[in-house]
This record gives sequence, C-alpha cells and structure tokens, in this order.
Amino acid sequence: MAEAEELEAVRFDEARNLGAAGGVGAWLEYALTRGLLGTIGRLPDGARRALVSGAARLAMRLDARHREAARSFLRQALGCAHLEKDGDARILQAYRHLFRISLDAAAFDRRVPQATLLEHYRLRTCAGFEEAVRAGRGGVLVTPHVGDWEAAAAALPHLGMTPTYVVARPPRNRYLSEHLLRVRERKGVTVMPRRGGMAQAGTILERGGWIAMLLDQRPSGKHVVAPFFGRPAPCERGAAVLLKRMRVPVLIGANYLTDEPFRYDLRVTRVLQPEELAELSIVELVTLLNREMEALILRHPEQYFWLHDRYRGA
Repeated sequence: MAEAEELEAVRFDEARNLGAAGGVGAWLEYALTRGLLGTIGRLPDGARRALVSGAARLAMRLDARHREAARSFLRQALGCAHLEKDGDARILQAYRHLFRISLDAAAFDRRVPQATLLEHYRLRTCAGFEEAVRAGRGGVLVTPHVGDWEAAAAALPHLGMTPTYVVARPPRNRYLSEHLLRVRERKGVTVMPRRGGMAQAGTILERGGWIAMLLDQRPSGKHVVAPFFGRPAPCERGAAVLLKRMRVPVLIGANYLTDEPFRYDLRVTRVLQPEELAELSIVELVTLLNREMEALILRHPEQYFWLHDRYRGA
C-alpha cells in the first residue's frame, strides 16, 4: 500500500457541507458570530472565563428545552441523588463547556501552531494503537461529545492517521457552515457530510483513510435501540454496519481539556480488531461502543454535552 500521506483524499459535494439558511439575515448572524468569537477569543484567559460563565448562566435561564433535556439525561447517567445535590451546577457547566470549546475553536490556529501542534497534547494510548496506525489499512475513531472534539480532529493527521475525515452536520447558517468547513480544512481534515457522506466511507477505508465519528447522540435516520447509561436509546445503525463490513480497526478515545488553556489530554482507551467486530451482532456492537463511550464521559462528566435530548424516540 502507498504511504498514508500519498493517498488521494476523497472529495465531497461541498453543498452538502453547507447549511440551507442564506440571505441578509443569515449573513448578519454570521458576521456577528465571527466578530464576537474573534473579539472574545483575543481577551486574556481570565476575562474569557468570566464572559463564558456569564453567557452560560443566561443561556441556562432562557433555554428551557435543552435545560430539561439535560436534567433527564443527567438523572439517567449519574442518578437522582447526584441530580438533587448539584444537578443545576452540572447543567450550567455543560453550557459553559460548550461556549468554551466554541471560543477555543475560533482561536485554535492562532494559539496552537501547526509546527508544534503535538506539543500541546499529552498522548496516552492502549495496546494495539501504534500497530493499527502503522499498518496503513486505515480505520475508524469513535468518540463522544466530551472534551474538545474539534481539537482531537486537528491532532489526527499529526499522528499518522491520514487522510483524515470527520463526519459532521453543518450549522443551518450557510455562511457560518462555510467558514467552519474552511477552518477544519486548514487543520488537514476533510469533512464528510452526515447527509450522504457515508456512502463514500467504504472507498475511504479501502484507500487506507481514517474516519472520526461522534456516535453518542440521537440519530436522525435508521437506527437500532441499545442501552446508553442503562436506558434504551436510539443509536446509529449505519455506522455499526460499516464497522463490521470494512474489517478495519476501531479506536475508541477522547480528547480532554486540561487546566492550562490549549493543552489537551488525548487518550485512546481501546482498539477493537476486525476479528472481534465480526463476532458481534449489530446491537451487540452498538452496546459495546456505548459502554466504552460511557466510561470516557464519566472520566470527565464536567466536559460533556449533556444538553442533548438523548432518549427521545427510543
């Protein structure tokens, strides 16, 4: 097989990676968002933290739908006793975390130069990781919405996992989604649109590419039901079918924030070999992936996106 860096990347119809909302109102929203993120991102770290905390408190007060979804999710994952003790603090932290990684994504290229990128990560891996990367067969990285998943994607090309693809759903705002697409491309990452992009996944893996997937949220299409934190939840079916069919290693891990800005704790906690996957049914495989993601979430629950209505439609 050719060296990974010489492999030609699969390209996608760019329109599938762009949101549907355009026009003057969408452009003004985009300009305001870019301006705010750029301005706040250049403030001293202490001032940024204060603004993030204030925005999180306001969002929690106004966003009743996501607040209640988080309350239900936390009750299931951490238990009623925990929710009664500090549930509101945990929900507030979820908003705070979401705002922080949005700001960090806007400032990442300025604060983390490509030439020294890996110096910002502490990499901790398990048995089978180096062999999987060196083999040149490609593979899949599965991670939940914990820590900083955007910064995780930026590290993958530097670890030899190239060409690198991430599956993502674009924001509704067309101008904002185009900007986000360019930001990710500058990191050496090709974005696979969630709508229609998976049709090319087989080609990517056959060419030795790597695909990063976030599989902890409720899918919008065909699904299976499997336990997530002990409660039946709709889960991605197509991804599990792909993992079984393509016979490539599946890495499970997460990239956590640390106390120091733009310094990360990147962990790969398990490598599933194709032989292991072949013995599992689709539901058994999804259940296994859920268990591994649960462990990653519980390692740092304060860095998780609890605001998702995870169990609706089970």
